[in-house]
Amino acid sequence: MGFKLVLLSLVAMIGLQLLAKRLRLPPAAALPVGGAAMAFVLGLPTINLDPELVLIVFLPPLLMDCAYFSVWDEFKRNLGGILLLAIGAVAFTTLAVGLVVHWVVPSLPWSACFALGAIVSPPDAIAAKAVLERVRKWRSSQANDHKERHVHFFSNPRDRYRSHSRPRRIPR
Repeated sequence: MGFKLVLLSLVAMIGLQLLAKRLRLPPAAALPVGGAAMAFVLGLPTINLDPELVLIVFLPPLLMDCAYFSVWDEFKRNLGGILLLAIGAVAFTTLAVGLVVHWVVPSLPWSACFALGAIVSPPDAIAAKAVLERVRKWRSSQANDHKERHVHFFSNPRDRYRSHSRPRRIPR
Protein backbone atom coordinates (compact mmCIF):
# COMPACT_ATOMS: atom_id res chain seq x y z
CA MET A 1 0.00 0.00 0.00
CA GLY A 2 2.88 2.41 0.78
CA PHE A 3 4.51 2.24 -2.67
CA LYS A 4 1.16 2.52 -4.44
CA LEU A 5 0.28 5.57 -2.35
CA VAL A 6 3.58 7.28 -3.18
CA LEU A 7 3.15 6.47 -6.88
CA LEU A 8 -0.44 7.77 -6.83
CA SER A 9 0.73 10.96 -5.12
CA LEU A 10 3.44 11.52 -7.74
CA VAL A 11 0.96 10.98 -10.58
CA ALA A 12 -1.47 13.40 -8.90
CA MET A 13 1.28 16.04 -8.52
CA ILE A 14 2.27 15.72 -12.17
CA GLY A 15 -1.37 15.99 -13.20
CA LEU A 16 -1.83 19.09 -11.05
CA GLN A 17 1.31 20.66 -12.53
CA LEU A 18 -0.01 20.06 -16.05
CA LEU A 19 -3.45 21.38 -15.12
CA ALA A 20 -1.89 24.50 -13.59
CA LYS A 21 0.13 25.14 -16.77
CA ARG A 22 -2.96 24.65 -18.92
CA LEU A 23 -4.98 27.09 -16.79
CA ARG A 24 -1.97 29.48 -16.64
CA LEU A 25 -1.81 29.34 -12.86
CA PRO A 26 1.33 29.05 -10.75
CA PRO A 27 1.85 25.43 -9.65
CA ALA A 28 2.12 26.67 -6.07
CA ALA A 29 -1.60 27.48 -6.26
CA ALA A 30 -2.68 24.09 -7.64
CA LEU A 31 -0.71 21.80 -5.35
CA PRO A 32 -2.36 22.85 -2.05
CA VAL A 33 -5.79 22.40 -3.64
CA GLY A 34 -4.80 18.89 -4.70
CA GLY A 35 -3.42 18.15 -1.24
CA ALA A 36 -6.64 19.31 0.36
CA ALA A 37 -8.64 17.13 -2.05
CA MET A 38 -6.49 14.11 -1.18
CA ALA A 39 -7.15 14.75 2.52
CA PHE A 40 -10.85 14.08 1.95
CA VAL A 41 -10.29 10.72 0.20
CA LEU A 42 -11.47 8.01 2.57
CA GLY A 43 -9.20 5.09 3.31
CA LEU A 44 -5.88 6.89 2.91
CA PRO A 45 -3.56 6.44 5.88
CA THR A 46 -2.74 9.40 8.08
CA ILE A 47 0.79 10.70 7.60
CA ASN A 48 2.39 12.41 10.59
CA LEU A 49 5.46 14.53 9.89
CA ASP A 50 7.68 16.06 12.51
CA PRO A 51 7.59 19.87 12.07
CA GLU A 52 11.37 20.04 12.36
CA LEU A 53 11.65 17.63 9.42
CA VAL A 54 9.64 20.03 7.29
CA LEU A 55 11.91 22.94 8.29
CA ILE A 56 15.08 20.94 7.67
CA VAL A 57 14.18 18.91 4.56
CA PHE A 58 11.44 20.65 2.56
CA LEU A 59 11.81 24.39 3.13
CA PRO A 60 15.56 24.88 2.36
CA PRO A 61 15.36 23.54 -1.23
CA LEU A 62 12.41 25.85 -1.93
CA LEU A 63 14.23 28.88 -0.56
CA MET A 64 17.52 27.91 -2.24
CA ASP A 65 15.77 27.54 -5.59
CA CYS A 66 14.19 30.97 -5.20
CA ALA A 67 17.44 32.62 -4.11
CA TYR A 68 19.65 30.94 -6.71
CA PHE A 69 17.51 31.82 -9.72
CA SER A 70 16.60 35.37 -8.64
CA VAL A 71 17.62 38.22 -10.91
CA TRP A 72 18.17 41.19 -8.64
CA ASP A 73 17.37 43.83 -11.26
CA GLU A 74 13.97 42.25 -11.88
CA PHE A 75 13.50 41.81 -8.14
CA LYS A 76 14.04 45.53 -7.51
CA ARG A 77 11.78 46.50 -10.42
CA ASN A 78 8.93 44.28 -9.18
CA LEU A 79 9.33 44.94 -5.47
CA GLY A 80 5.81 46.39 -5.19
CA GLY A 81 4.16 43.29 -6.65
CA ILE A 82 6.36 41.01 -4.58
CA LEU A 83 5.48 42.83 -1.36
CA LEU A 84 1.80 42.78 -2.30
CA LEU A 85 1.96 39.01 -2.75
CA ALA A 86 4.22 38.44 0.23
CA ILE A 87 2.09 40.45 2.64
CA GLY A 88 -1.32 40.71 0.98
CA ALA A 89 -1.61 37.13 -0.25
CA VAL A 90 -0.40 35.71 3.04
CA ALA A 91 -2.81 37.89 5.05
CA PHE A 92 -5.72 37.14 2.72
CA THR A 93 -5.01 33.38 2.72
CA THR A 94 -4.69 33.33 6.50
CA LEU A 95 -7.96 35.20 6.93
CA ALA A 96 -9.87 33.20 4.30
CA VAL A 97 -8.69 29.80 5.54
CA GLY A 98 -9.36 30.79 9.15
CA LEU A 99 -12.92 31.86 8.35
CA VAL A 100 -13.68 28.75 6.25
CA VAL A 101 -12.22 26.38 8.85
CA HIS A 102 -14.24 28.04 11.62
CA TRP A 103 -17.36 27.82 9.42
CA VAL A 104 -16.74 24.10 8.75
CA VAL A 105 -15.68 23.24 12.33
CA PRO A 106 -17.40 25.77 14.65
CA SER A 107 -16.06 24.08 17.79
CA LEU A 108 -12.45 24.89 16.79
CA PRO A 109 -11.19 28.10 18.46
CA TRP A 110 -10.47 31.12 16.28
CA SER A 111 -6.77 31.04 17.16
CA ALA A 112 -6.41 27.48 15.84
CA CYS A 113 -8.32 28.38 12.66
CA PHE A 114 -6.06 31.34 11.92
CA ALA A 115 -2.96 29.32 12.83
CA LEU A 116 -3.99 26.75 10.21
CA GLY A 117 -4.49 29.59 7.73
CA ALA A 118 -1.01 30.91 8.46
CA ILE A 119 0.46 27.44 7.97
CA VAL A 120 -1.04 26.94 4.52
CA SER A 121 -0.37 30.47 3.25
CA PRO A 122 2.51 30.77 0.75
CA PRO A 123 5.96 31.74 2.05
CA ASP A 124 7.41 35.06 0.95
CA ALA A 125 10.13 33.58 -1.25
CA ILE A 126 7.59 31.55 -3.22
CA ALA A 127 5.55 34.71 -3.82
CA ALA A 128 8.63 36.52 -5.13
CA LYS A 129 9.46 33.60 -7.39
CA ALA A 130 5.92 33.57 -8.81
CA VAL A 131 6.14 37.26 -9.76
CA LEU A 132 9.60 36.92 -11.27
CA GLU A 133 8.61 33.82 -13.27
CA ARG A 134 5.67 35.71 -14.73
CA VAL A 135 7.99 38.60 -15.71
CA ARG A 136 10.52 36.20 -17.20
CA LYS A 137 7.84 34.46 -19.31
CA TRP A 138 6.58 37.84 -20.54
CA ARG A 139 10.07 38.93 -21.51
CA SER A 140 10.84 35.63 -23.24
CA SER A 141 7.64 35.84 -25.28
CA GLN A 142 8.67 39.32 -26.43
CA ALA A 143 12.15 38.09 -27.31
CA ASN A 144 10.76 36.28 -30.35
CA ASP A 145 10.53 39.62 -32.12
CA HIS A 146 13.86 40.40 -33.81
CA LYS A 147 13.93 44.05 -32.69
CA GLU A 148 12.98 43.19 -29.13
CA ARG A 149 15.86 40.75 -28.88
CA HIS A 150 18.32 43.57 -29.53
CA VAL A 151 16.61 45.83 -27.01
CA HIS A 152 16.87 43.15 -24.34
CA PHE A 153 20.48 42.38 -25.25
CA PHE A 154 21.65 45.97 -25.04
CA SER A 155 19.52 46.90 -22.04
CA ASN A 156 21.79 45.00 -19.65
CA PRO A 157 25.17 46.70 -19.04
CA ARG A 158 26.88 43.37 -18.38
CA ASP A 159 25.77 42.12 -21.80
CA ARG A 160 27.15 45.29 -23.41
CA TYR A 161 30.49 44.70 -21.72
CA ARG A 162 30.56 41.06 -22.79
CA SER A 163 29.69 41.90 -26.39
CA HIS A 164 32.77 44.14 -26.82
CA SER A 165 35.28 42.13 -24.85
CA ARG A 166 37.51 39.27 -25.82
CA PRO A 167 37.11 35.89 -24.18
CA ARG A 168 39.39 35.52 -21.19
CA ARG A 169 41.09 32.48 -19.83
CA ILE A 170 39.57 31.03 -16.71
CA PRO A 171 42.13 31.13 -13.86
CA ARG A 172 42.97 27.83 -12.24
